[in-house]
Order: sequence, then structure tokens, then C-alpha cells
Amino acid sequence: MSLRRTTLGVLVALAVASTVAAHVRLTHPSNGNPLRWASPGAIAITVNATGSDDIPDGSHLPAIQLAIRAWNDATGTTATLVENTSPGSRARSDWEADDLHTVIFDEDDSSGYFPNGTGIVALTPVWFNTSGVISDADVLFNGSDFTFTTEGVVNAFDVQDVATHEIGHLLGLDHSGWAGATMYPYVDPTVILHRSLAGDDERGLRDAYPTGTYSTIAGRVTRASDGGAVAGANVAALDADGRTIAGALADNSGNYALKGLEAGTYTVWASPLDQPVAAGNLGGGHTVVTTFQSTAIASATVGGSGTTNVGNGTAGVGADAAFALGRNTDELPLRIEPGGSGIYSLHGTGLAAGSTLAASDPDFTVVVIAWNNTVVTFQATAAPGEPMGHVDLRATSPSGDRSVLHAALEVAAVDPFVIGVSPTSGTLSGGTFVTITGAEFRAGARVILANQVYVDGDIGGCTVVDDSTITLTTRASAAGVWDVVVQDRTGSEARAGSGFTFAALPQIASAFPVSGWSGGGTLVRLRGTDFVAGTTVRIDGNLQSGVTVASATSLSFSTSAGLPGGPYVLEIETPGGATASTAFSYQADPDPAVIALDPPSGTTSGGQIVTVTGANFTADAEVVFGADAETGLGGTGADVVFLDANTLQVTTPAMSAGTTNVLVRLALTDQATVATAAFTFQSPSTGGGGGCSIAPIEGPRGPFDGFTAFLPILLALVWLAIGARRPVPVRVRVR
Repeated sequence: MSLRRTTLGVLVALAVASTVAAHVRLTHPSNGNPLRWASPGAIAITVNATGSDDIPDGSHLPAIQLAIRAWNDATGTTATLVENTSPGSRARSDWEADDLHTVIFDEDDSSGYFPNGTGIVALTPVWFNTSGVISDADVLFNGSDFTFTTEGVVNAFDVQDVATHEIGHLLGLDHSGWAGATMYPYVDPTVILHRSLAGDDERGLRDAYPTGTYSTIAGRVTRASDGGAVAGANVAALDADGRTIAGALADNSGNYALKGLEAGTYTVWASPLDQPVAAGNLGGGHTVVTTFQSTAIASATVGGSGTTNVGNGTAGVGADAAFALGRNTDELPLRIEPGGSGIYSLHGTGLAAGSTLAASDPDFTVVVIAWNNTVVTFQATAAPGEPMGHVDLRATSPSGDRSVLHAALEVAAVDPFVIGVSPTSGTLSGGTFVTITGAEFRAGARVILANQVYVDGDIGGCTVVDDSTITLTTRASAAGVWDVVVQDRTGSEARAGSGFTFAALPQIASAFPVSGWSGGGTLVRLRGTDFVAGTTVRIDGNLQSGVTVASATSLSFSTSAGLPGGPYVLEIETPGGATASTAFSYQADPDPAVIALDPPSGTTSGGQIVTVTGANFTADAEVVFGADAETGLGGTGADVVFLDANTLQVTTPAMSAGTTNVLVRLALTDQATVATAAFTFQSPSTGGGGGCSIAPIEGPRGPFDGFTAFLPILLALVWLAIGARRPVPVRVRVR
């Protein structure tokens, strides 16, 4: 097995490795029904949180999310993948469960699909019934045999590239004969261009889950020699510019349909699947004939709707030839930039001196450097301003035989480049405005930062201000030092290594109370951001006890004894050394305390006289019903009569029904205490009760006298019981 060029697989319910070429749907191997989701508008997918052993930082999550995004960005289709991000679902490892469609890394062959030497980097088990409706599909990465990466580690497979391919299987698509298609059946650690969809992939979705209006070109592949049908031909449509647009696999009678076409003029080519995607890659249910050579068989102009049958204008394919361009050992597709040039090599057979090589798009210049029978080396140059997309390469032997490698060249945008990031750090809670400077930034760019994906134009995403500036506001993220990655829609990316740090940079929004007894023991609650475990608290430089971090926004502690006076500096410090401060004062007298309220409830209209018993009350004491226990804010004040240091008499205010906190605060010192859930406001009783009533219905008297009043209710109950029954679906798994 070659590490460089390795198979990607899909496993259907019959345990058959199905690898069909061109834009071809996965099909039921017995009856030929194409596989599909019954409700394609919301296909659930869950990315397992554990990820790969090779990727400890969890960056597999944004990589797979971008793979999902690639398919969701396809046009002309109702198919939409919806990610389930609930922690409970992400933690599950029972991928084979029907209620979970999971992307997961199998690190020890627990699935049984990856015995040693299988050579499969990833596969997608798909379960379906006899009509072709998919009931479950999951993506499994072979982590026991292969290494994966999200940052270009040498000899490791790119997670986003592999995931985009496998998610195509999950959607019901099979492999493609196009070298540049996402569904091309081979993966290479050095190639990431399958991150973005080719025309063949997008039109596959339009075929499976169509929406909108498009054209179809239909025809039949036959031999020029005798008019006989050619089964399993790889058929491709090229637009007027020579760009590869759509593909299809001819059926057993040679018939094909190129679907999802916009208005335009197209040339139709038929080529044998004899390398790099060969008959050995195909699954059951297809007959594939390769004893012919690549031939332009038809042309058609379509208006953007309806089917154009080119049967009368179809030319037969030429005779077989020992001449072929492309092998699965080649690093396909070959990347080229607009206005750029590169030197490439392709393998094959019969590539003898005197042959010619050309691109299907005349804007590309191809100059052969050397023919060597099994390899051709050449220079390809693209004209400036060339749009993104795929171009065929056509080789012609000295005797006129022809071989076409469909979508061999991919025009990819110039890689973006990151120069700087400002600022270089932000809080865990997010909200930091970041500016990224660089070059070759384009609309639709994505920024990957700390397991978060920011997409240009999305709410809460990033903004491509111009070709050298991107801005974003960070979301809550995991602590650590992270690369800043700018990725083009095509998957090309730039990376600023260790460009941004998310750290606990706490801020204190409020402290309650702001004053306490110098003898210590005051419970103080802080609200703010970026509170983390291990945070310490000091007042006037002295450590405080009982620090509890309830959440990133809530912290409490109990004061130690201090000298009366202040305000002193109350400072918190995270384990990382970040600090935040506010003020706190010590008072000579003890804090107020609430022991009981009598009575503990009253009406919502207020006016209830309530006795508050406790300790350390003063004549300036305030009582508030409904105050927030953590901030002391909110609520409604009550009229207070000070009886003595242990007793207050209050008149309740009008409040909504429910149980509330009761705050007692000393106005002069700001010492305070909150009795949580200490008083209940009740709605006034309105009397009576709910229920149903029965009115007698007049009817004939007799032996069942009195029953007529109950008959309508009895019938209603029977109807409800019947109506509540639902048919139980019967699911058939093909095994």
C-alpha cells in the first residue's frame, strides 16, 4: 500500500465496498434504487468530541464543520446538513445507533472495519431499506492505521479533505471519475483541493435532492464502428469555455443524463474508466466497458430548463487504444493559479514521443518537456484572471488516439497570506475585536481560531473588509495559544502560528455586599467574566478564605478579619497571573442577619405586616423583596419600622406571585444580607374550581333511563383512544 495515494471507501449495509465513478448515486445493489434521505432538508450529523489521537487540541471540530459547510453551500438542492452540537450527543461513541449520524475516529479498530492492511483511510457505513431510503449513515476515520492532521503535518491526512469526501457518501453520493472532484476515490497527504466541491459533486446533489430549474442533456454512448451500446462510460459535459461542468455514468444500455445544467452551450465527452479510476473501483450493479477511447460525442445548447436529447447528434466513440493518461499514483488534481505556471508529471501508458498534450480550455498553455512512454512531464500556464474551476487534459498519440483526464487541472485562488493579528490575546468569554492583516483575502473567507469558525457574511462571523483586512469579534473559546487560520472558499489557507492567545483575563462587574464586618465571615459574591478554578482573592493584600468559582461569571468567598476602614482594594488573581480589582470596606459592627419572617407569605396585592427577626439591625435598615442574591440589585423596597436590633416590622409591597429573596441592608455602612426564598407572594383566592360538566340530553325513557347523558362522553373517550394510536413504522434493513 502506498501512503501517498490511498483509497477512501464507503460501506453499504450489505458490507460491500461501493465505489462508483462519475456523479453517480449510491444504489441498492439488488434492485438499483438510488439511496436518499427521506427528509433532506435537515439531515442531522454529530461530530464526536474526542476526535483523533493525533489532534489533541480538538481542531478536528472546525475542520469537519467546514467540510459540512462545503456541502451546505451547494446550490440547486434541498439537502442541508444540521450539526447536533449538544455535549451529550458529542460525547457518545455508539456510532452504530440509528438515532445518531456520527463522524468519529476509530483509533483501535473497535468497529471491525479496519483490519491491518485494509488501506482505507475512512469509510461511511450506510443503512437503507428496499426503497433506497437511508435510515442511518456514519463516517469513520481509520485512526488505527493512519495519522491525521489539521495543520499540514507531513505524511498525515487532512481531516477536512477526508471529511468532505465521506460526507458526500453520507448524503448518498458515490465516487467520481473526475480527478478534481471531492468524490474522487483516492486521498493524498499532499493534496487538500478536495475540500471544495467540483461541478460533478454539486450536480450530484441537484440530481438526488433537486430544487430550482435546470437543464438536462440526455443521450446514449455507442460505438462508431457498429452502433452498439457502450455501458459504464464516464460521460462529461464541458461548457463553451472548455471547463468541466457535469458528469454521469452511462447505464448498462449506454444511456446517460447530465443534470443540473445552467443555460449554455456544452460539449459532451465519453471516456473509459481505465485509470486513474478503473473498473476495480466500481461497486455492484454496474457493467463497465473500457474498450474504447475518449471521444467528443455530442454538443447541445440548452436554455436552463427541460431535457435536450442529443440522440440524433451523437457520434460513436472511437476504437480501443493502448494509450491512457493518468494513474492513481499521480497527485491529482494538479493545482494552478490564475496567471500562474507550474511543471507537472502524469503517468500512463503509450505516452510516446510525438504525442501532444493540451488543455480543454484554450486559455491554458501546455508545453511538453518530455514524453517517456509511462510518464509525461509538462509545463502548464493559466491566463491571468481565470475563474476557479476544473479543466481537462487531452493527450493525443502520433496515430491520433486520444485519452482525456477529466478535471485534471484545478484553478485555485492564490493562497491567502497572514501578516499580523491585533491584538494577540483576548478573554475566554469572548468579545475581543480582532483585526487580521495580510493579502489575498476574498469574500466568503473563513477564519479558524480556537476551535471556532468565523465565516464572512455570517451573523457572528468575520468580515472581509478588503483584500488585506479581516475583522471579527471573538466568541467564548478554550484557553490556550492558537494558530490564526484564514481559509479561502476553495480550501486554500494561510496560517499565523501561535497568533492568538485566549486566557482568563477576569473582569469584575459587581461585588455584593461592598462592605462587611471587620471580624470576618461576610459572604461576598462577585459577578464578572473569566473567573476560573484556582482563582485567589485578596483584600488589602490579605488572602481570603472559602473561594468558590461557581462559573466563569460567578465567584464567592468569605472574608477574613481586617481593620475597620477602607475602601480597600479587593483583588482577584487567576492561576495564570491575570488580575482584576474592585473596592471593599470593613466596618466595626457585625453584619445584619435574618433568622425568620412571620408570616412567611402574603398576597400579591401587598399591605401585609411582616415581622423580621434577626440580629444587628440598625435604625437605617432597608428591606427589599425580590432582590438578586448575587448582586443585591432589583426588587421592590418595603416600608420598615425599626423596633430593636433584633426586630423589624415591614409592610409588604405589591409583587407578582412567587417565592422571593428578602434583602436587609444597613444604609449607612452598606452591610447587607439576603435571606433566599424567604417569602412567598400568593394570588388572592377566586373560589370555585376547574373541571368538566355534563348536561343531560333529553331522550326516550326506558330501561336505560339516565344513560343518554353519558353516551356522548363515552364515545368521545373511545374516539380519543383510537385517535391517539399511530401506525408503527416497519423498518427493513438490507443485510
